[in-house]
Amino acid sequence: MTKAEKSYKVKVIVELLIIFALLLAMIGITAYNSKIQYDINKLNNQISETQKEIQNLQVQIKTAANITNLEARAAELGLIYPGAGQVVYLEDEEGGIEDFALALMESAYR
Repeated sequence: MTKAEKSYKVKVIVELLIIFALLLAMIGITAYNSKIQYDINKLNNQISETQKEIQNLQVQIKTAANITNLEARAAELGLIYPGAGQVVYLEDEEGGIEDFALALMESAYR
């Protein structure tokens, strides 16, 4: 074997090693890309589940805040609508009540 043939073989082997390294790098990048895509899909599923839960909770809030449900719950607690003598009217800011809590307490204990 001549020096030129040895040099050519070494060059071919180096080129094959570079190609092999590039192929391994591409496989590694593809695997990493697949893992990232899996994580993205997993997070999208979690987002979807959370959005469904939010919608369910919003429906529960609307149901609980329904006036019929509120009246039923108030009746369970023994609450009733105030009678004519139990209503307290407050003045506007011009006439003003200096201590609202005190005025409310005084009217409640009359």
